[in-house]
Amino acid sequence: MITQPRKTLYLSIESRLCDVALVGHAVRGVCACSPLKEEAYGEMEVCVVEALNNAITHAYRRQEGYRVDTAITLHHDRISFEVSDEGKAIEEFAPRSLEFDPEVIGSIPENGMGLFIIETLMDEVSYSSKNGRNTLSFCRYFTQPQA
Repeated sequence: MITQPRKTLYLSIESRLCDVALVGHAVRGVCACSPLKEEAYGEMEVCVVEALNNAITHAYRRQEGYRVDTAITLHHDRISFEVSDEGKAIEEFAPRSLEFDPEVIGSIPENGMGLFIIETLMDEVSYSSKNGRNTLSFCRYFTQPQA
């Protein structure tokens, strides 16, 4: 069996929230070249946009002039994403849970929603911080592994 070589698109934006949509559009374009169903394109876009927003908002504290890098890779069995920055690292990376009373607006969490969404929609999620570079990696398999 011959597998296709992986293909990666690298994108870099300045740490401005207004530029995040550009990467979101690119995610949809790459998804169109994958075996994913069209309904999944939006999910992939939301996850990358959330990761970029987190990097700009938390790592760089919304300060402009910094770089946020994204790598979108098509593998033979999955699509993977890496969002990297050189800002403040996530202190404790752990699976998120959302526990709140939907009837009480004040109980809705202000932080952690982005990572919760990514962890819910993706098959694998990991985070590393090495040599001042923080990378959130996540992927979705084209076919779900059999249990």
